[in-house]
Amino acid sequence: MYSWRITKYNPLHRNEDGSYIDDKEWTSFSEIGSKVDKYEYLETEQKYIDAIISFMEELGLKKAYISDFEGKRDVLKNIKQELNLEEIKKVATLTLREVIWCKLTFHSKLFVHFGYDYYMYIGAYKDCPKARMKVEKSGLFVETYNSPYLD
Repeated sequence: MYSWRITKYNPLHRNEDGSYIDDKEWTSFSEIGSKVDKYEYLETEQKYIDAIISFMEELGLKKAYISDFEGKRDVLKNIKQELNLEEIKKVATLTLREVIWCKLTFHSKLFVHFGYDYYMYIGAYKDCPKARMKVEKSGLFVETYNSPYLD
C-alpha cells in the first residue's frame, strides 16, 4: 500500500525529528479570525477536499465508507456508512472543521485519515502520480508517509 501525508505545511520548515517549526502557521478551523482569515481557510479546506477526490478519481472510485466515527451522528443527517462523492465532501468538511472525526476507506484500495493540526493521510493500493501532481499544483505538499492512524 502506498501512503502519503497531505498538508499545507512546507517540509522545509520541519526540524530533524520532523516536527513543524513555524509557530505562525494556523492549524485549526477555530483559528479563523485570529491566525487565518475566512477566505484563506476556505480555500485551503477546498484544496484538501479536492485532494481526496483527485486520488479517488485516479483510482476509479466513486464511493467510500465511514469507519471509526466519533461525534454526534445527527450531524450527518441522511448520510449512511457508504458515501457518494458529494457525501464524502460533506464528511471531509465536517472532519476538517473538527465537528466529527472519522476515517474514510474503500476496501483495501483507499484510505483517508484525518489527523490533528490539519494533517491528512491518504493511502492507495497503487501509486497515484497524477493525483499527487494535481495536489502539489494546488499548493499542498505530498510526502511519502505512513499514516499514524493505521489499525
